[in-house]
Amino acid sequence: MGIHIHIHKHSHDENSLTLKLNQIMATIKELSAKVDELQSALDTEQEQIAAAIKTLQSTVADLQEMVADGGSSEERQAVLDKISAAVSDLQGTIPDEPSTTTSTTTEAPEEPEA
Repeated sequence: MGIHIHIHKHSHDENSLTLKLNQIMATIKELSAKVDELQSALDTEQEQIAAAIKTLQSTVADLQEMVADGGSSEERQAVLDKISAAVSDLQGTIPDEPSTTTSTTTEAPEEPEA
């Protein structure tokens, strides 16, 4: 009486595992490509936001200088126009954000008479 051990190689199981592994690897590659696309889109959005912020900072600096100097009615209107354009640009950069304010045309106040 002896013990006989038979080892059978189950090629069906190996093929199934290989197929599943290949599917997983393909899915990982696809997900990696999608992550790369997302990162690229985020980088572009960040560049646009940074540019819009830079424009707003410049406009604020111009406004501060104008306020310090007094500025004419035309100068105040020019700064208000720049602010409106910068805000529109910023809103265009982030179109998915719901707006909580309504857009109105702002005019500079008249210069007081001396």
